[in-house]
Amino acid sequence: MKKQYFFRLSILSLLFYFLLLFLPNALAQQLKEEGFSHEETMISGGAEFNTLLQEAIRNGDIDDFIYSGSYSPPTLINNSSATITRFDGFDFDDNPTYNSGFYFIPPDPSGAAGMDRVIAVVNAMIECRDTLGTLLWQVSLDSLFSSLAPTTATFDPKVIYDQYEDRFVVVDLEKVDAGSNPDPGNISRIFLAVSKTSSPATATSADWYYHAISSEESIGGLDHWADYPGFAVDEEAIYVTANMFPHPSGASGGARLWIVDKGVIGGFYGGGAASVTGGWDFPSLAGGFAGTHQPAHVFGAGGVAAGVGTFLVKYDALTTGGVGGLEAIQVIRVDDPLGSPTFIAPEFVFLGDIEDVGGVFGFPDLLDAPQSGSATEVEVNDRRTLHAVWRSNSIWLTTTISPNSGPDMGQTTAHWVQLSTATLGATSLTDQGDVGGEDIASGTFTFFPAIAVNSTDDVIIGFAASAPSIFPGAYYAGRYSTDSPGTVNPSVVVKAGVDFYERTFGGARNRWGDYTGASVSPVNDQTFWVYNEYAMTRGTPLGIPPEDGRWGTAYAKVPIGNLPVELSSFTATVTNNEVVLEWSTATEINNQGFEIQKSNGNKEFEAIGYVPGYGTITESRLYSFTDSKVDDGSYIYRLKQIDFNGTFEYSDEISVEVLNPIEFVLEQNFPNPFNPSTLIKYSIPEDDFVSLNVYNLLGEIVATLVNQTQEAGRYEINFDASDLSSGIYVYNLKSGNLNSGKKMLLMK
Repeated sequence: MKKQYFFRLSILSLLFYFLLLFLPNALAQQLKEEGFSHEETMISGGAEFNTLLQEAIRNGDIDDFIYSGSYSPPTLINNSSATITRFDGFDFDDNPTYNSGFYFIPPDPSGAAGMDRVIAVVNAMIECRDTLGTLLWQVSLDSLFSSLAPTTATFDPKVIYDQYEDRFVVVDLEKVDAGSNPDPGNISRIFLAVSKTSSPATATSADWYYHAISSEESIGGLDHWADYPGFAVDEEAIYVTANMFPHPSGASGGARLWIVDKGVIGGFYGGGAASVTGGWDFPSLAGGFAGTHQPAHVFGAGGVAAGVGTFLVKYDALTTGGVGGLEAIQVIRVDDPLGSPTFIAPEFVFLGDIEDVGGVFGFPDLLDAPQSGSATEVEVNDRRTLHAVWRSNSIWLTTTISPNSGPDMGQTTAHWVQLSTATLGATSLTDQGDVGGEDIASGTFTFFPAIAVNSTDDVIIGFAASAPSIFPGAYYAGRYSTDSPGTVNPSVVVKAGVDFYERTFGGARNRWGDYTGASVSPVNDQTFWVYNEYAMTRGTPLGIPPEDGRWGTAYAKVPIGNLPVELSSFTATVTNNEVVLEWSTATEINNQGFEIQKSNGNKEFEAIGYVPGYGTITESRLYSFTDSKVDDGSYIYRLKQIDFNGTFEYSDEISVEVLNPIEFVLEQNFPNPFNPSTLIKYSIPEDDFVSLNVYNLLGEIVATLVNQTQEAGRYEINFDASDLSSGIYVYNLKSGNLNSGKKMLLMK
């Protein structure tokens, strides 16, 4: 069922909102400083694990992190077929194969689609598959970045596809704790890799260029390291944001931005030196709040506008306070990114009273997600902005909230926002909504959403979901540009969890995430890709007490026409001289029905029937259709699923071989009339002596075609009448007590 998003605004909040809209900038800035509060930034799950691992290595206490068994590289399994829409990726047990026996959590799954392949990264691996799911290569991220000489295991990787230059771009982080602060041994680096083409054949320098950025910053007299990268491109630059924390960990030291000139000719993308500027404390330079900012991945020829780079967006529960307070998005624009970068004073776009946070009530943590089979909840992290895209004068972003009304009230819920940038400097709210997941199971929590948008403002949102009655799994929901405001279509399974998940490695959090991959295909701009994790079958116990949760990852390829109806099966059964077609759907949206089409392989498909659909429904439905009185032969069937708006999608094709029960039959010769030869077909139901003779009208045998014992079956024989004159003849078939005759006309 589609969900409508509703606002709940107090009179005081509305007054505050209009004051900020219409008061002079100076007073609005004062209100901003005095009236806003926001959630403190926490370190990422990947960074927390990295810190625990380094400490364990320094102390010689790594038994909980490593498995001492033997490993062999995984077989390159071909999961492909012409019609595959889902396939598996990395899983928990792949890590020790490539990372000196160490396991890593959380996976931080990120994936992107290119022209003919998809690339995904997790902590701490990278893999490449073709778009049918065939694994092409798979290595550790340390191996990918070996030319940059990583000191420790890397963390928080992300991958995007630069549609302007048709390249994959990867970011990864390195952090080395010296054990004291400040200390020259403390290290923080940002690793970047860009593929030389759209189809990197390996994870080596033969197919990639590399660069390392020093992200070690002294803040308040302490060494700080970069965490949780925001990652995006526009037509000319790469943007990397990060949260800064003191070694080994502690309270947030703010946010930073680095800008990398692509340098297609002679620069980074051209195999030369990378030109990097940054380390800017951009929130302070712009006069805004620190916290987690995501740079918007820019789409469209020419980018946002001449002289404009991208937008840096932040939520972090930015609020005017407490119950009835207004939540807002902070937007900082980056101008002249490759010249003298300027950070435009932040705009605050109000979302309404979407959750009760801040003020005298403080910032209550988002509730971690329940899961079937275990009282241990799944970590959902905080309210940070998770993903952002700019396209067609809109910023689209995702975050996680705890709604204060509606069916998801009090549940951690994925939330999406659309902002208009049609007038620069006057960013405004266009639309927003929840992806509640109540159509998956009652009491579902949804978290770690990512978003992808095509040129017609159709959207797909990938997310994780868990509930008391289900295991943690991977899902997506789509919406069309014509859908009602604030709504999404029903949730669709990418890969459902198959067991509960518990894995902390001695930490305080049962880490999951910290994000999801979603992208749009550069090939046709009509196919979306989602990449996410799910809970696998438990195994490989580690730690004291032992924990055995395992994560896996999965891809989903979602053509825009597939968003309405999820076809889960399509089969054909031959019974006597009938073909029975049966199919089922997992979900349906706007489904008018199915046209059944048939071909014998030698001609085009033709419609032979129609079965109405169920419109919009989130429950599985079964369908059937019977093609009666089918002659012997080979046939191909397919379904044409038709929406109420006239759009349609073809199913996979099914081939059927029809052999009807054998009877005593003498068929009419073909051709008839004939000159000088014709084909005679017959069948006999039992083994017997068979005679097939040709007679003239005087009853004289003029040709004997068969005169022998034959097995039951179907036969055909060519009769050549070159030595006969024109006229009517009779051919007669005898088999045991069965007898049949037919006339034929020879015309010379």
